[in-house]
This record gives sequence, structure tokens and C-alpha cells, in this order.
Amino acid sequence: MLQCLNLPPTSEGVNVPNSRHDFTAEPLTSAAPQISTPRLGQVHTLHAEPLTTKPPEFGGEPPSDPGVHRLKAAPSRRPRNRDSPRIGLIQTVLRQGVSEWSERFPTVEEMPNKRLQIKGKKALEKDPRTSGPEWEWNKIRKSFMRAVGREKRK
Repeated sequence: MLQCLNLPPTSEGVNVPNSRHDFTAEPLTSAAPQISTPRLGQVHTLHAEPLTTKPPEFGGEPPSDPGVHRLKAAPSRRPRNRDSPRIGLIQTVLRQGVSEWSERFPTVEEMPNKRLQIKGKKALEKDPRTSGPEWEWNKIRKSFMRAVGREKRK
């Protein structure tokens, strides 16, 4: 245990019994050593070590080359099946209800979306298979546009 002695400092340093250090009460006159500054045009590069050093396990993929990242895509989600029967029914009703749509639906150049929706809405309202509260236009408009090929399925 260190004992505190109340001794006055001397010109050689602080009086500390059994001390291996020589402390001085004099001010520091020498400056800290200078760290060299990078010269203009000098490039500093960092090199990283690979994290894995053991060989790959059997059945696994070999490690990629250093600096090359191989990202795996997330597995694709299956399309929702809920809309498929609805889209099929909408297509059937439209082909049977609108005579000029029996073979194919008109393109955007042949008929603008507004006219297409008005004509399709009337045909769907007339058919008993597509009438009722679950067949409100605001609920089926997107399925209608997918059925006639104007909007892509996600």
C-alpha cells in the first residue's frame, strides 16, 4: 500500500519514496514529435484480411474472390390466387356481354381507358354473376384493368 508523505518538492523533482520515475516540476520545453502529414498525391490504401480461412463445407458454395460480393435474391413470392378466378370471370362476362370484345380486348389506341371502363362497367352490372356488394366498381376496377390487359399483375 502506498503511504502519502507530506514532503515539499525539490528542484530534482517530487519526493516520492521508492519511486522508479523522476518527476520534475519544470515546464515542458520540447515539442511533441511531429507526425508526418501525407504529401500531395500520396494515396493511402487499406487492405482487409478475409474473415474465413477454412475451406468451404461439402455441399456449400465456394467463397467468392476477395472484393467480390455475391448477393442472393430473395425467393420470389407466389402470385396471389385470389384474383385469378375473379379476372377469369370478368373476362368471360365481358366477352359475352360486349360483342366486339368476343375475340380480344381493344388496345389503348383503339379505345381510351375512360371509354373502356364505362363500357365494361355497364356489361358487368348487367350480368348476374358479377352483381352484388362484392362487385362494386371501386373494388373491382383494378381486376377489370388486369382482365383487359391494361394493368400488369404484380
